[in-house]
Amino acid sequence: MTPIYEQGSGQGIGHGREQFIKRFDEICAEHLEKKRARSFAFVFYDFNNKALRRILRDQGVFAELDRTSGKQLSLFYLHGGDRGAVESFNQNFLSVLGVEGKTDLPCVVFFKVDAGNVTDVKIAQLDSADLVHGFRELAKVVEEYLSSSSSGSGARYAAIKWLKVGGKFVTAGAFSAILKKGIEYLF
Repeated sequence: MTPIYEQGSGQGIGHGREQFIKRFDEICAEHLEKKRARSFAFVFYDFNNKALRRILRDQGVFAELDRTSGKQLSLFYLHGGDRGAVESFNQNFLSVLGVEGKTDLPCVVFFKVDAGNVTDVKIAQLDSADLVHGFRELAKVVEEYLSSSSSGSGARYAAIKWLKVGGKFVTAGAFSAILKKGIEYLF
């Protein structure tokens, strides 16, 4: 799990929002090269979803999801921020990933980076609104994605709504460039 902080770079693990946007393609390349990840994901949530915000801030949840994702998945999420920052983050990243309007929040968007291209985008819709079930659902989504990616199986957890979005459509470098322009425009 890798938090993206609205201000600064946080303490220890994580990136500042501006640094992350500027270095998105480099971060993905580094994670692949150092075998820290084979695929990537973003957790998107509505600012008003207090339960999911608490889930993502909980150190125990962070440790469990970090352990589950291991060296298979780099899972990013916006840590903190005000309503405008969360809405801007969601709008820009969902748009660039090509999934804006195809899912409701909260959701997890999984993707791969292959030869500098963002590919194999999949969306897992999250539905549980309470703290305990919300954490279990988020962990189950990550576990299922990882097991289906490694086995190639199409088995799906019945309570999770999965959507697959087209193939290769943007390079990681173009992804960063589009995000920079979008962020500059909104702020």
